[in-house]
Amino acid sequence: MVNVVLGIVEENEKILLIQRERGDFVGLWGIPGGKVEECEHIDEAVKREMLEELGIKLEFKELLGISTEIMHDKNSTSLLYICLLNIDNDEEIKNPEFNYKWFDKNEIMNSNNIIESDKKFIEEFYIKKGLNYLKMDCYRDAEGKYYWR
Repeated sequence: MVNVVLGIVEENEKILLIQRERGDFVGLWGIPGGKVEECEHIDEAVKREMLEELGIKLEFKELLGISTEIMHDKNSTSLLYICLLNIDNDEEIKNPEFNYKWFDKNEIMNSNNIIESDKKFIEEFYIKKGLNYLKMDCYRDAEGKYYWR
């Protein structure tokens, strides 16, 4: 099992997403994050990942929820920790390697260019705030596109 942290960064009613450049979702927008390293706490891991991906230091605010995601085509399970982070309004994103953009909630929910599981995490854990655990099963269709149940 892989442990992953995702960091929801909010500012002015918008959420920061990055465009994936490698892996399974190239070209799609998603919540920034990455793997938890050995002997690393979740709050430390998400701050480290944000520094690596965005080039800024963020403050851990709270754990919004946890999800198990099974990628059936890979026979792998990930435990995802979805965290809320505070950004200092004076901070500017400094990592030019990543393409990033601020999205409002409606734009996220209506977009076809955002990773579906990330949309679900944002909807359930951030917008509705109704769940603290979410099971996700990911499959691939005959054309190689991912879908979730």
